[in-house]
Amino acid sequence: MTQKDAWWWALLGVIVFGIAAHAFFPRYEWRASDASGSALVIYDRWSGRFQRGVYDADGKVKAMQVFTPF
Repeated sequence: MTQKDAWWWALLGVIVFGIAAHAFFPRYEWRASDASGSALVIYDRWSGRFQRGVYDADGKVKAMQVFTPF
């Protein structure tokens, strides 16, 4: 194995690790903010932003403005 082959294997390992890390540490987390589940709060873990979404009677989502604390 040459040094160039070792770099390709190292690059492949980094890519596989990145895919696995993304699967175990998802970007978005969401929670229902009321008992009926018609309003959701979505949290973006990577950027630290929040957004609220409300479902209307027709099942369409009305997304509120993105909030960045601090």
